[in-house]
Amino acid sequence: MAGIQTAAWFRVRQWIRFYRRAVTRYQIHSPFVFQLTEAVLEDRRFYYAFGEIEWIRRELLKSDAEADVVDFGTGKNRRRRVSEITRNAASAASQGRMLFRLADWLAPRTILELGTSVGIGTMYLRAGNLLATMISLEGCPQTISVARNNLNTLGLDRRTELVDGPFEETLIPALEKLVSPDMVYIDGNHRKDPALQYFETCLQYANNSTVFIFDDIHWSRDMEDAWSVIKNHPRVTLTVDLYDISLAFVNPAFREKQHFSIVPARWKFWLLM
Repeated sequence: MAGIQTAAWFRVRQWIRFYRRAVTRYQIHSPFVFQLTEAVLEDRRFYYAFGEIEWIRRELLKSDAEADVVDFGTGKNRRRRVSEITRNAASAASQGRMLFRLADWLAPRTILELGTSVGIGTMYLRAGNLLATMISLEGCPQTISVARNNLNTLGLDRRTELVDGPFEETLIPALEKLVSPDMVYIDGNHRKDPALQYFETCLQYANNSTVFIFDDIHWSRDMEDAWSVIKNHPRVTLTVDLYDISLAFVNPAFREKQHFSIVPARWKFWLLM
C-alpha cells in the first residue's frame, strides 16, 4: 500500500511541475508547434468515431469475460477480467482523442503501435486515418483477440494487422514490413531500458517525417529518465510534451532543438489577459 501511495504522490507532483512550466498556444512562436497545438489540443469537435469507440469501452467495462494475460513488460502472468484490463491499461478517452487528431492532422502513411492491449488506442489511431497501413504489436494473444474483435465490430480492421508475441521477436519484422513508419506509438512497456531499446530500434527505420509518440512518460522516475535521454538524443530535433502523450520528432528541418510542454489555453485562461 505504501508503494502505491508513493507512486501516486509522485505522479501528482509531476503533474504540478508539468502544469507550472507548460505554455499555451499564446506563448508558442514555432509555426509547426502552434498548428499542432491547434489541431490536437484546441480542436474540441466531437467526431462520430469517439462515440463508437467509447461504446466499445463501456461494453468491455461491463464484461465478465476473463483472459490469461501474458505481460512481457513486467514478467508476470495471471488471469484477469477484461473489464479490469480495460480500466487499468486502455487509453483514456482524452488521450484517445489526441491520438485520433494526431493521426488525422499528420496523415501518416504507415503507423506502428507497440502495445495493443484491448485496442482502444488502436481504434482511435485507426479511425483518425483510415488510409494508413497499420501494424499493432501485443505480447498477450488473448488480449489481442479482444482487440481484434473490437476493431472488427467497428469496421476498423482494414489495412490493420495485429501481431502477438514478445516485441523482441515481432518488432523488427513489423518495421521491415512497413519499411519506414511515419508514426510510432510506444505504449507497451513502462520501464526505462525497454522503452529506450524500442525507440533506438525504431529509429533505425525512421524517416524525416517520423513522429514518435510515448505514453505515460510521467508515470515514474524511470520513465521520466527515459524521456530525458530521448530529448537529448542527437537525432531528436523537437519534442512536445502534452502530459498524457509526449511526441519526439526527428525532422532535420527543425534546425534548432526545441522542447515544449503545452496545455490547452483554457487551462491557463489568465494568460489571455
